[in-house]
Amino acid sequence: MEKFYDLNIKILKLEQINSVSKLCSDLGYKVIAVSHEIFLETAYVKNKLTIEEGFNDIPEFLNGVKILKRITLHCSEVGQLRCLKLPSLLKFDIVAICPSSEDILNQSIRTFYRYFHLVTFDNTKLLPFRLKHAHLNYARQNNIFVEVNYSSVIKDSSGCRVLVSNCRDIDWTSRNRGVIISSGATDALHIRGPFDVINLMTVLGISFRSAKSGISTNCDEVWLKAVSRKTSFNGIISKTKVDDLNEESKWILPKKLDIEKNCRDSESLLEKENKRIKMH
Repeated sequence: MEKFYDLNIKILKLEQINSVSKLCSDLGYKVIAVSHEIFLETAYVKNKLTIEEGFNDIPEFLNGVKILKRITLHCSEVGQLRCLKLPSLLKFDIVAICPSSEDILNQSIRTFYRYFHLVTFDNTKLLPFRLKHAHLNYARQNNIFVEVNYSSVIKDSSGCRVLVSNCRDIDWTSRNRGVIISSGATDALHIRGPFDVINLMTVLGISFRSAKSGISTNCDEVWLKAVSRKTSFNGIISKTKVDDLNEESKWILPKKLDIEKNCRDSESLLEKENKRIKMH
């Protein structure tokens, strides 16, 4: 059975998250991401990023739904991308950027691709620049996905024309690969069930295959990259706490304990030998 995701819900109040998680559980979602948006033009000053507190109170599981923490960074200059390396972003499971120019997109996917997961746009407006297949193909090779948010159509039907244009551009340049479908909802009323989202996307210009993978298998890859970003270095060397080991991996613990025991025994033997030498 496929697992469905909604990786962009713009609701931060704990009492609202409780009702939203219950609704998502009823609709069939297994994982959702609570998103916090930051405009780097004002928040990133003198190599310091100002982030409002509040994410620490969000539970990891609620009403049978796993809740991820996401941050969306609106970039207006190439130099602002340096904030992606800040340690303060590690407390977020998913990092997304919203580029305002082609240069920002090109620099981010070629230089900073290890530090973020999604490229998103404001779907209440036309795309700020023309997307190229070369950019999205390179992003896909580095497990970076392009996100489409559908809630603007549900809020106001007048935005349908803009979203149709954006969806067709993204689907054509991505060649039906590497697309993530999210709600971008600021209210629980704007969230729709997974199969309703697939039908809506096919009407708006996204192929059925892209729409279905955009709320399931592609989101799995985003989640795997998010986990490796926190637990490994460049996706090569990983670390795990002893308490987090599963039963199949606990076979390594006795060897470690034996080594520590042998070290302690060696130290005690050395102390006894030193005492014997001193007595003589």
